[in-house]
Amino acid sequence: MNDDTGFVATVLRDLAASTAVILAAWGALGGATNALTTKMRLRDALRHILLGGLIAAGMGSLSMAVITNWLGLPPQAIPAGGAAGSAAYLVGVFGPAVIELVLARLREARGGHDE
Repeated sequence: MNDDTGFVATVLRDLAASTAVILAAWGALGGATNALTTKMRLRDALRHILLGGLIAAGMGSLSMAVITNWLGLPPQAIPAGGAAGSAAYLVGVFGPAVIELVLARLREARGGHDE
């Protein structure tokens, strides 16, 4: 029984230290910021939080490269962006909005509206 507790504690500790989980948390916070600033319904806010976390975790360190390109920063800013959490946060803020914009334009092009 003691081995199971040690194993579970080790797995939880490794999961908490995982870069993907940390980036997902920052992305979820970015999604929450987006939801709070645009005053959306709870269902939509939860979707933005989840999307922010998933996008940030999925992009990983690529998010810093995207942010530096978007802001017109020099390439040296990518490794200096040890603030991967900051890039993940920005991706979490803007990622869900970009996805919704693309989906809305695709629906409009097809001539159908879901809502």
